[in-house]
Amino acid sequence: MAGRLRTGLIVVLLAGGLAGAIGWSRAREAAPPTAQQASQAPVAAGVELAGAEVSKVAPQTLTRTVRVSGSAEPRRVGAVNAQVSGQLAEVSAEVGDKVTAGEVIARFDTVVLRSALAAQEATLEAKQAQRRLAASTLERSRRLGSAGISSEAALLQAEAELLSLEAEVRGLEAGVADARKALGDAEVKAPFDGTVSQRSVEPGQSVPVNTELFQVVDLNEMQIEALVPTSRISEVRVGQRAQMRIEGSAGRVVEAKVARIAPVAVAGSRAVRVFLSVPNGEGLLRGGLFATGEIEVESYPDVIALPSAAIRRDEEGAFVLAARGGRLHRQPVQLGAAFADRGLVEVARGLAEGDVIVTAPLPDLKPDTDVTIADLG
Repeated sequence: MAGRLRTGLIVVLLAGGLAGAIGWSRAREAAPPTAQQASQAPVAAGVELAGAEVSKVAPQTLTRTVRVSGSAEPRRVGAVNAQVSGQLAEVSAEVGDKVTAGEVIARFDTVVLRSALAAQEATLEAKQAQRRLAASTLERSRRLGSAGISSEAALLQAEAELLSLEAEVRGLEAGVADARKALGDAEVKAPFDGTVSQRSVEPGQSVPVNTELFQVVDLNEMQIEALVPTSRISEVRVGQRAQMRIEGSAGRVVEAKVARIAPVAVAGSRAVRVFLSVPNGEGLLRGGLFATGEIEVESYPDVIALPSAAIRRDEEGAFVLAARGGRLHRQPVQLGAAFADRGLVEVARGLAEGDVIVTAPLPDLKPDTDVTIADLG
């Protein structure tokens, strides 16, 4: 009997010890880890960034610009007007034809003009003959006067007659010169090397003096008349360069230069006209095409600049996230000029060429985060 009691007591004690051990183990698992245990815990996995979300720092040349737009027109435009009245016998130039300075592009019928010239020349010849006779008469009167045969009155009358005829001859000579010029003007000539942009007449048409016959343009140099806001006109100077994109040129960018600036603003607006000169030696540009672009008003060479999204701020100031040794670091920076039109900010101090900076707008990224970068160029 006593042996059975001992055996039962041992079984009870063993069961109680086993239950206590199990409860203590569960309590230990539920309790929060100590500081030492926390420090020995494995570090969480880092962040992987795409190559497009970071940038390697490299100096570049940036410009401050003023956006402009306007229509391109030929710098030189010439209207060819009729210098005589009459009927057009020939009109040889068509719209789009290239012409050279002095080339005949139309002719008037010259029958009437030649008749007028012949009449003027005949009248002049007759009057010149009268002048020669008057000169001879004057010379004879002087000889007779010296011999005491001719009177003083006769001498004075001969001199007056000669002077009158000489004046008439000069008038007729001017008339002949005008008639010859009119005959020459019957040939309509191109005023300069260019292209015919407009033709207003046809052969056989009778036109009065000063009628516009053609319009000729020189496409070697184009001009863009653009409007600049008065708030920015103080930055624009003659000689500044511009990059312009002209419609119809497949997005091609052409170099332009500020040639002239209007002295007053356009009435009823807050804008000033600025005239840009555009070389067009290849003749690819045409008048009336719309152009947009930027005038470079200031240049900054060898600048380190980052997108505005790359600049972060905290209570200590501006900084960026620099990736070094597989980890993100807080890199303080000093900022310079802002290029709002390009979305860039100059970093005056704090970065060097080759630094890898997070430039994507990722506000959840923090310093001291492990990072890997894929496809970094």
